Amino acid sequence: MSPRRRWPAAFLALCGAALLVTGVVLFVDGQAAPRVEATSVGDVPLATTSASAAPRAFVGEVPARLDLPGRAVTAPVVPVGTGPDGALVIPDPPQTVGWWAPGALAGSGSGTVVVAGHVDSRLEGIGALAVLPVLTVGEEAVLTGERGAVLRYRVVARREFVKAALPPDTFDRTGAPRLVLITCGGRFDSRIRSYEDNIVVYAEPVP
Repeated sequence: MSPRRRWPAAFLALCGAALLVTGVVLFVDGQAAPRVEATSVGDVPLATTSASAAPRAFVGEVPARLDLPGRAVTAPVVPVGTGPDGALVIPDPPQTVGWWAPGALAGSGSGTVVVAGHVDSRLEGIGALAVLPVLTVGEEAVLTGERGAVLRYRVVARREFVKAALPPDTFDRTGAPRLVLITCGGRFDSRIRSYEDNIVVYAEPVP
């Protein structure tokens, strides 16, 4: 199994302890196990869908900032890779999110732009992507490139997956262009201080 196929299975093992997410107090340290849940909405754009054959003058930029205007969320974006165990590295503090650098560039004409972050941290508070469980279809996600390009995406779907069952095509570098936002979800396991699931929001470029 290639390293790219291993990353989803190990993804978000670094999520922090539960605090407060989408207005709900999450109890830790011996109290009721908290949950961060997201209902399924919309239709997931398939990464295997062929990208447009039309040439594009703009080939993409490294993303430097993520904005979710409908939620008043702005977060710096930093390039990330994988650790020695093959798991995607999630940046700290949780108000910063990571762009999977081997994947597609923001605004690229093909492939998946993967942006991931902690839902929260016991010491440093709520994460920028804690709003993912309540994002609705039609909301905008905006990536600003390191050279200033502004790339707009529209949310089309949301899903929650068991951590080990994150679809393999989540990290595809080919196919139709799309943005994937990922954070922790599901039940918080206080023994290993990690959430069991991933919450994934899918967005497509705004023409």
